[in-house]
Amino acid sequence: MTVYTPNLSIVVPIDFHRRSWDIFRRAKSFIRAFAGQDIQLIFGCNATPKFWVNCLQRLTTQHANMHVCSVNAEASSLSALRNTALTAVNTKYVLFLDVDIVPDLQLVMLAYKQVLAQPKQIAMFPCLYLSKSGSKLISKYSATEFKDHYFNFRRDLILHLAFPSSIVIADIDSVREIGGFDEQFVGHGYEDFDFMLRLFQYKGLIEYSADILVDEPYLAPLMSVGLRAVLAKPFLESLIQPVYFLHKFHKKDKEEGYYRKRELNKNLFISKYQKFESKESILHRLSLINYFFNEIIEEKNSPKYVVLWAELEGYKFRKFKN
Repeated sequence: MTVYTPNLSIVVPIDFHRRSWDIFRRAKSFIRAFAGQDIQLIFGCNATPKFWVNCLQRLTTQHANMHVCSVNAEASSLSALRNTALTAVNTKYVLFLDVDIVPDLQLVMLAYKQVLAQPKQIAMFPCLYLSKSGSKLISKYSATEFKDHYFNFRRDLILHLAFPSSIVIADIDSVREIGGFDEQFVGHGYEDFDFMLRLFQYKGLIEYSADILVDEPYLAPLMSVGLRAVLAKPFLESLIQPVYFLHKFHKKDKEEGYYRKRELNKNLFISKYQKFESKESILHRLSLINYFFNEIIEEKNSPKYVVLWAELEGYKFRKFKN
């Protein structure tokens, strides 16, 4: 059996201006999960509030493979936090995770092995957003079991599947070549879409078109259109492999400043890419599902994958166990 010594860093942005105690607890779970491992864990942290930053630094200084890179950034500037962490990366590959992701060494190693096998040196993975009930069962169920629950329509445990997701692993040279994350995006949303578009285009995986400006949510990933379909199509094979990351539940206050900035970020995103508005739109709903069946799997009548295109409103299932 081949033994891998991972040439890999994990970048996690940390901003204690909101959800301070919750974020600190979740950062601690990363520290526990990767303590003593060859993988480098790098937190990109806002320099304030100092109390929480100092607490995090005290924990990481006990581990040679962990670092806190702090920067005086605007609150909720996740792009700036990731970029400052990227300056400390000295490995060949980098994996981007948010602090709400369940840290799982086994999954990270599987993701790393996958990217080593990719000629383009890049991979993107599905992310299951757990419900409050599902998050309480993290210690009981493995990521594989949660994936099985998703395919069995356990919407009481899983809110939705994010695909495309911001869980990307790539070679650090390419990330630096495109300039990392755009720090004009501050607050919730679109900095990850912008980053993935530029990285995937640089890698020759996508072409810019008018589809980028079609910004519509989806209920089932294979029925996505526009921007999300553009980003998902090169990685559809990820939907039938074992690496599904988990996202812990947390409450959202949409009146909070962090979320209210989403509309500003959307406008910034449109302004960056509206030059492609005149280019032909080439992706639609059927292109993803047709490609999935024609190129990804041979089991054309298998009911196993129905959840990937069944556009069902998940909240209607949450009062049931199955």
